[in-house]
Amino acid sequence: MIKGFLNHLRSILGTGENTVQHLPVEVLFKQFGVVLDSNNRAIEIITDMGEKLGGDYLFDIVYMKRAYEELFDAISCSIVNFDMLTRNKHLQLRDVFKHIDSQIRKALSDISPKSEMGEKIIFYEDITWNMYPDVGGKNASLAELKNFLRVNVQDGFVISTHAFDEFILFNGLKGRIESLHQVFIHDELLLNELRDLIVNAQIPPDLDISINAAIEKLKARCGEGCFVAVRSSAEEEDGEFSFAGQFETILNVPLNGDAVKEAYKRVIASLFSVNSVTYQRSLGYNIGKLKMAVGCMVMVDAATSGVIYSTNPGGDTETMIINSAWGLGASIVEGQTDADYYVVKKSVNPEIIERKSGQKELMTVGMKEGGTENIKTPDQLRQKLSLTDNQLTDLVLQTLLIEKHFRKPQDIEWAIDRDGQIFILQSRQMRTEDYKSKSSSVLSHPVDSMQILLGNKGTVVQKGIGAGRVFILENVEDLRNFPRGAILVARHDSPDFVRLMTFVSAIITDIGTPTSHMASLSREFKVPTVVNMGNATRVLKHGQEITLHADDEGNITVYDGLVLELIQRADVNYMSMEGVYEYRKKRYVLRHISPLNLVDPLNDNFTVKGCKTIHDIIRFIHEKSIAELINSAKDQSSKLDRRFAAKLELPILAGIVVIDIGGGLNPPQSRDDDSHENFLKHRQKKFKSVTFEEITSLPLKAIIKGMMHPDAWYSQTVSLKASDLFTSMIRTSDIVSESAIYNVAIATKEYVNLNLRFGYHFTILDCYCSEKARNNHIYFRFVGGATDIIKRSRRVQLIAAILKEYGFNIRIKGDLLIARLANIDRNEMIEILERLGLLIAYANRLDAVLRDDSSVEQYAKNFLEGNYRH
Repeated sequence: MIKGFLNHLRSILGTGENTVQHLPVEVLFKQFGVVLDSNNRAIEIITDMGEKLGGDYLFDIVYMKRAYEELFDAISCSIVNFDMLTRNKHLQLRDVFKHIDSQIRKALSDISPKSEMGEKIIFYEDITWNMYPDVGGKNASLAELKNFLRVNVQDGFVISTHAFDEFILFNGLKGRIESLHQVFIHDELLLNELRDLIVNAQIPPDLDISINAAIEKLKARCGEGCFVAVRSSAEEEDGEFSFAGQFETILNVPLNGDAVKEAYKRVIASLFSVNSVTYQRSLGYNIGKLKMAVGCMVMVDAATSGVIYSTNPGGDTETMIINSAWGLGASIVEGQTDADYYVVKKSVNPEIIERKSGQKELMTVGMKEGGTENIKTPDQLRQKLSLTDNQLTDLVLQTLLIEKHFRKPQDIEWAIDRDGQIFILQSRQMRTEDYKSKSSSVLSHPVDSMQILLGNKGTVVQKGIGAGRVFILENVEDLRNFPRGAILVARHDSPDFVRLMTFVSAIITDIGTPTSHMASLSREFKVPTVVNMGNATRVLKHGQEITLHADDEGNITVYDGLVLELIQRADVNYMSMEGVYEYRKKRYVLRHISPLNLVDPLNDNFTVKGCKTIHDIIRFIHEKSIAELINSAKDQSSKLDRRFAAKLELPILAGIVVIDIGGGLNPPQSRDDDSHENFLKHRQKKFKSVTFEEITSLPLKAIIKGMMHPDAWYSQTVSLKASDLFTSMIRTSDIVSESAIYNVAIATKEYVNLNLRFGYHFTILDCYCSEKARNNHIYFRFVGGATDIIKRSRRVQLIAAILKEYGFNIRIKGDLLIARLANIDRNEMIEILERLGLLIAYANRLDAVLRDDSSVEQYAKNFLEGNYRH
């Protein structure tokens, strides 16, 4: 009668579901095992590659190519079997793998591949994760912040590396660039000629049209009279190495065709400046190896600007450093002004540890006709801190978000407009000290005999020891006369100093900040550097021998003469293996292999499109394979006439029938006994009985052991309202098949899928419990009850509160709870499964007595404290 009523009600409400035909679960389980084996082999290869690339091994490109071919084979095998397992539900994964594979093979190639023809103009909102080679590192990071984190990044567009290729080819410059490959000592005349050719070259007609269209589109957003910043974004800029200050940035460019195109040509010409070529050569790049994308971003009408290091470069990972000044930030990154300085403790409630007002003699401002100028800071602003406490707090919180997203310390440029809005202008990886250098440790005894020329002042940019003759820099042109091994002493810091980075002993400046371009370069090349010494150019004499010691505590001492004890303990300032181009090229491969972006399978972004790396593909395959196994077992749990089944004889009324598909029960069941005739015989005498002791499935035995706890089951009579019962009857038809008579467990020695129905609530447990922790998972699904939605929801909240204590990832919708736990040790998993079995028993009919939220907290507390009596 009730069944007929439910069928009638379902036909009225249209709640029926189409039945999906699954392969037999034992077949799917075997396929699942093949997928796991392929995934495990892939993970082992990735781990080995990561260890080899950790810097402790010597290896060649042959190893990398061989290792990747093994990885490629493992993933290909995994995808083939995954498609069979899921019946081709996720065929798009093949295209994603094909794209990632092409990126890896390009990175492994000894020949720089030609750019494939692609978009010449790309707006920031249209930049996706895989466009890194098209838009360059700087633009890719900004787009990630704008489109994913939703932080304030101004509108803008990118003139891509494809446009750069077209520009070079159209103007016949490829041969001229290639001819420079053979230049051993840089000929400034040849480089100057090349830059002049670029600046005076013609924009290809179709690119000219595209740029004009992009300008009009941007004008429609920001209005007439808008200005833009035209900024470099080379392929590897802001990646492993920053290229800080090596390429041109042109600020406050009028948003019209002529101005933007002229700025564009100047930026790409800067790829061939003396400084830039020197830097590229020092990192192993041939001239013309890099391609230049250029970003055109709407200018911020900045009241205040600055730079943040999200982690203190001195090694204190609990603090960050902020420099700020009035106007635009150019004066800070170029080291032209003594900016305000803050050291802030990293926290959601930031604590200002140090606050120092800089002199801020100069400020950079935009001119009405375009371009910028440095002016004297008004007296009323020079003595005033450029950030309020509230602005400082907002900056810190945004920085914490950005650092967490990129998972590495960040060098962030920012601006605050006249309305108080914060805009992020750049975010790139920064280098920090991850070890205590022997050269920066405290001396075993004081150097009493040596005169101290400077001390107790200045800011450490890069710790270490430098000794040599002083070279007082009067103007940038004098850099060409700088002797190897000398100590550079200058009034201001400058990215031009990159020319000396491979052979300078140390750098000292009167004015500067630890967040300038030069500071970034000093850390990259591990050159001992101090800034803000105030009067070093006056105290120190040209040609004088000195020793600089910048220690771990931030103490700076400049000794007169050469301190042999320090010099003998100084580190050689050559770049480590990480600085070798071929090594970094191999490291670059791992960007497409090892990072994991798909973390939570319950999140909406856990999709094929979310797969950005090989590791993501492995993760996606693993989780979706589990889901397929769960769905198949759920669909087939009532079809007992297709395989042998045995009923568990337990001291509790659980009514569980076990379908043994391989090693789930002892003794193993003969497959000869799986005929339809034998099943009918067993059905006439119900099912063959097995005891708890005969369970050999590790996860099933743990769950049943927990369910058998004598104090867990709620044994009192529960009174239900008619409305509760009616609601439950309606919901039953949507939750479980009406033909389910028994609670069913499909089991092997290491796997179980358990479908339970007690009254009007339903539970699914799917578990894989093996020796390899990375294969292991627990999927727990609970829904329903015999009461109203409020009481049912309370029970779900109680279960969630308990599961969170065991580390489950949980999603709740009404009275439906889905919880997942993965990558756990087998012994720990067995303990958790026992607790889950106990929780299943404990929560039975508990919804009827959860009358308010306080009772939820009390029952959860009781369970966690081991008090299971209701």
